[in-house]
Amino acid sequence: MRLILTLFCLILLINTTKSDELPSSEIVSLISHRQIKDNKLTINDTIIIQINNRDGDNDAAIQIAYSKGDKLSVGDAWIEDMSGNIIRKLKSKEILDRSSISDISLYEDDFVKEFELKHNQYPYRVIYSYKLTLNKFVQIASYDYRNKRLKIKNAKITVETTEDQPIKYKQKNIDAPQKETSLKTIRYTWQFGYEPLLREMNASVNNSNAPLLEIVPLNFIYGVSGSFENWQTFGNWIYRLNANRDQLPESETKKIDGLIEGVTNDRDKATILYHYLQDYNRYINVTLNVGGLQTHPAEYVATNRYGDCKALTNYMKAILKYADIPSYYTLINMSDEVEEIDPDFASQDFNHVILAIPFGKDTTFLECTTNNLPFGYIHSSIQNRKALLITENNSKLISVPAQKPIDIVCNRSIKTTLNNDNSANMAMLITRRGEEYESSNYLSKNINKNVVDKYMQNNILTGSFDLINFDFIKTSRDSAQIQLDVQCRMHSVSKKFGNNISITPYSLKVPFYEIPDKRKQDVQIDYPQYYEDSLVYDIPNTTISKVPSNVHIITPYGHYILQFKAKDNQLTVYKSMLIKAGNYPLAEYGKFYEFIQQLRNLEIKNYYIEVL
Repeated sequence: MRLILTLFCLILLINTTKSDELPSSEIVSLISHRQIKDNKLTINDTIIIQINNRDGDNDAAIQIAYSKGDKLSVGDAWIEDMSGNIIRKLKSKEILDRSSISDISLYEDDFVKEFELKHNQYPYRVIYSYKLTLNKFVQIASYDYRNKRLKIKNAKITVETTEDQPIKYKQKNIDAPQKETSLKTIRYTWQFGYEPLLREMNASVNNSNAPLLEIVPLNFIYGVSGSFENWQTFGNWIYRLNANRDQLPESETKKIDGLIEGVTNDRDKATILYHYLQDYNRYINVTLNVGGLQTHPAEYVATNRYGDCKALTNYMKAILKYADIPSYYTLINMSDEVEEIDPDFASQDFNHVILAIPFGKDTTFLECTTNNLPFGYIHSSIQNRKALLITENNSKLISVPAQKPIDIVCNRSIKTTLNNDNSANMAMLITRRGEEYESSNYLSKNINKNVVDKYMQNNILTGSFDLINFDFIKTSRDSAQIQLDVQCRMHSVSKKFGNNISITPYSLKVPFYEIPDKRKQDVQIDYPQYYEDSLVYDIPNTTISKVPSNVHIITPYGHYILQFKAKDNQLTVYKSMLIKAGNYPLAEYGKFYEFIQQLRNLEIKNYYIEVL
């Protein structure tokens, strides 16, 4: 699901290396005037982009998005040098108009006007303007620069409205707007700039110092009339927009009758019907008319066997309703980072739809766009965040549970036999859960030796090895774990020095963080990292006489446990590493960094043993 209003399609990913170096490109000026009149939104934008080097040339390719029914016209556009001399003006024939259909879409009512203004002498500036009129809208403006690498010297945003068309807004790290009233017209003006920080590991998106500005109409007409007075009124509008779209054809109800015949437990029925959804339908985006927020009817999916997140969720809701199982269409923001939802400011903050099914005191959440996730599995991109549960009159924000350490722990059971040439024969059974289960589960559907070999090198094993054999094991389709059984020949695992043997460990990957003197932002870890290893080393023709000391580290940020045992020629190693999810302020970053560095140092340290 896409936001109705795209600010402008020149989101720039600026490559910077040092804070005192020029970015490859930057916004010198962004002047936006937005007028609300007669239930229409008219946007007049003038933008100046400075291209500082060759890496910024891509940002001289301009794209302006619009939807069917909108009116978009591009004004004057040109290239000028740093003295203000015009180098070249854009010609009307250079402006291309095309559909913005994406790879996952069958059809979209979204379009793009695009053009390119490049020069071969740096720096240079691209200046252009456009006018866009929207006949329907639920958002007036959205500027969110959290974790963006986009420098803006000056932005001036003006919204002009009337007393009978009031707006709501929130700003963060931006001064309150200047407000002017003239007759029945009210004008709000915001001004800000932004100097992005260097990208840091797990920088807190919610405690960012970046500018954030959201502006919405208090009341609007989009399909049906709605209101952003609060989350309840917005959710109730979503319900009305999608009402009466749950009818199923008779051919579909007969299939459902056959699938659940003789099944009495509601959870069992829901599981059967979820498998039916997964097995016979696929995800394809289809956006038409108000399709950005309105679902296609359930009959559409039953007939065509495809749909987007809205349509597939609505279809699943419809077949559950036919089976007398209540469920709720639920809006959520699916993302890698958990972004907080303001409980006091309703807006269109969501890009995805899931289904919530109440079973007694528990709620089961269904992801309806995938064919290989278990029933009720809360995947990493929707966990630990607020969602908007939609009902006719009492829509409300709810919390989707976080993944707990026990839910995501990944285990490796490794048996290694050392050879005389410093190589080793290794057999490993890996159990993957959480986010790593999700990637492995997907990988198991597209399996070949080269892909598995690369995946293991990047995610599971360090050092040099030859992959001999592998097999993915999943006990059932609704199991939230998957196992990978592999055999490898390892290279340079050990070295012998007289009666001493040095063993290279099977290191776990520990994230790299900036030293405390360089760190500028709070830490936000949305998902815990939890690994447990059970390692057995067979060392032929020896008796182990001495092993390393055990390690036991417990901190508020996680733990690290490393234990050694020996019997005859066999060394057993147990390892447990947990980095907790949490938000860690800059004031305590030094202690957090110390813990992470301990993990990094311990994970690369060889095991030294003595043998007889």
